[in-house]
Amino acid sequence: MRTVGMISLGCAKNRVDSEQMLGLLRDAGYAFTDDPARAEALIVNTCGFIRTAKEESIDAILDMARYKRQGVCRALVATGCLVQRYADELREEMPEIDAFVGVTEYTRLPEIIRKLLDGDVREATAPIAVTPADARSAIFEGSRVLTTQRATAYIRIADGCDNRCAYCAIPNIRGPFRSRSMSAVLDEASSLCDGGVKEIVYIAQDTTRFGEDTEGRFLLPELLRKTASIPAVSWVRALYAYPSRVSDELLDTLAHTPKVSPYLDVPLQHIDAGVLRRMGRWGDEEAIYALLAKARRLGLTLRTTFLVGFPGESAEAFERLLDFTNTFQFDRMGAFAFSPEEDTPAFAMDGAPPDEIKQERLDQLMRAQRRASLARNRLRVGETTAVLCEKVLDANNNIYEGRSIREVPESDGIVRFRSRAAVSPGEFVQVQVVRARAYDLEGESV
Repeated sequence: MRTVGMISLGCAKNRVDSEQMLGLLRDAGYAFTDDPARAEALIVNTCGFIRTAKEESIDAILDMARYKRQGVCRALVATGCLVQRYADELREEMPEIDAFVGVTEYTRLPEIIRKLLDGDVREATAPIAVTPADARSAIFEGSRVLTTQRATAYIRIADGCDNRCAYCAIPNIRGPFRSRSMSAVLDEASSLCDGGVKEIVYIAQDTTRFGEDTEGRFLLPELLRKTASIPAVSWVRALYAYPSRVSDELLDTLAHTPKVSPYLDVPLQHIDAGVLRRMGRWGDEEAIYALLAKARRLGLTLRTTFLVGFPGESAEAFERLLDFTNTFQFDRMGAFAFSPEEDTPAFAMDGAPPDEIKQERLDQLMRAQRRASLARNRLRVGETTAVLCEKVLDANNNIYEGRSIREVPESDGIVRFRSRAAVSPGEFVQVQVVRARAYDLEGESV
């Protein structure tokens, strides 16, 4: 069996791509290794969202290229969003790469690698083209090789995006919004949970729009309720909700449906109305406060994302965002500094603060969030909650690490707990929270 290694970069949606590529390769008879020194072919699944992600992708490709120079690896393949966006430039500047496979070409990957390993480099690389993602681009429905913790799996319910935020290149990379069918999503969730998965995480560029393009209505609340009714499912959650499409039905489903995580992930990007207009985003301060107040009255854990340093963000606009963060105190918050991306409206906008100001504002915002997170975590001291064990920290003293239904995998903090009895990863344990840290919780099994 020929052996393949993969480096997967970027978001959870990119991880699903990687898992689907591994599924295609497994079905074609390839074996896998996590040691690049043992791989005949190496794949780097790239991210092309912002400058830092692109730099990380380039660094990973160059790092893997050394195994090729050493004669260990015989084929180096770049896939993913960076390739979809910059295939021609990469071909010109990175001769280390043997083949480029964009996000619309993954089904060709096993054959491309076979030809490369057979020495037919000309045949392998000549026909490769990056097809623009469009409304005809089907969403891959094949098998996957999970790379998450065994108990957790991401499921993509749609691909592409029509929101056209001024700073974002995703529509250029992934094409327009396209939903999968409800039945295909539920079948995948049921199959994964029959195989041992306990937590389903639904993702898309905009999960709240699921079904609108195919059925003429927003189907996310119904999808969550139907998934929760699958006997083998323990938890189900959805990420990436667009604020203007967060309905009362969705909020009620999150708050009141057993097994559904009472967690709203709603990237707001800013609070200043002028900045939001320039971003092409929904909302003003009054509308945003109304949405968040309703969610908090229902007891939902709230996560958002902010973008600082956008063109036109004055010192006063940033102070408004900082005051909002201090006042509202999100349970979770991520932030990043504006990165001008080619082929987006914001690329040509003037008025962006200097890089050092952007970084200073980002640091200020994250310090404010650290304080807010600690305050919100302290409110949970004394509660008892089910925790999904993910890691054994100290087997001799029965110390473990996991998450409750209010923590998203990989993005949020963890619950570190001591158990009276031995626990294995994938098991649920009732834990009483005894101490709050800035981002993590500590507890004891009960």
